Amino acid sequence: MAKEQVSKEVLLDGAQMGLSMVLAGTMGFLKKHDLPIEDWAKYIGEAFEGALGDLEGAPLNTVMEHLLTLEVLPMGVEVVSSESTSRKAEVTVTLLPSRAVLKKFGTTPREFLSGFGLSKQDLAAVYAMYEPAAEAIGLKFSHHLTDGHQVLSLKRASGRG
Repeated sequence: MAKEQVSKEVLLDGAQMGLSMVLAGTMGFLKKHDLPIEDWAKYIGEAFEGALGDLEGAPLNTVMEHLLTLEVLPMGVEVVSSESTSRKAEVTVTLLPSRAVLKKFGTTPREFLSGFGLSKQDLAAVYAMYEPAAEAIGLKFSHHLTDGHQVLSLKRASGRG
């Protein structure tokens, strides 16, 4: 029988793990069927390209905070470091939910990735979905994998104030 009250922490862990599994499962399916993960991420990004419209002209750190709070952190990743200036906002996040969350679901980072047939690079491709929305408001969003972490960066696009 289901409990009437489940703690928000347990619900959050479950939601983050569920979202991570759906993303990784979709990416694994695409890879298995020789469909480019990058095309899928681009498709999602283009569908939501207007998502940051209310933030046009906002400081870079405001836009990055919005992306982190509503898009990135719900995937279960954790912030490792962040830096923001008027010219660039950069955040380094873990690639996967924390080991503690993964352990609650009986898995490890290696098992999680291999279970879906993914490499770290494959999973990191999901961040390309934020490029079109950033571009639509005159920003350049970039991401790269380094030392097992994902570095997310926002800059003003060339020729824009």
